Amino acid sequence: MLGKAQVRETGASSSRSATRQVNALTEEIETLKGQFATQGEQMSMIMSGLQIAMPAPDLAPPSTS
Repeated sequence: MLGKAQVRETGASSSRSATRQVNALTEEIETLKGQFATQGEQMSMIMSGLQIAMPAPDLAPPSTS
């Protein structure tokens, strides 16, 4: 009978360990989502800053006179 009690205890311990891992990974995902959103905002600002107005090229054919 002692063997079964140990198996149950090990199973419960394993379950608690898995729950802790899931919670830790969930927290890490939330952190990474926040970092990803921040990087997206920074990239938008960089891209906006790189949009420099440039004069349109003169596409008229060269004069032959």
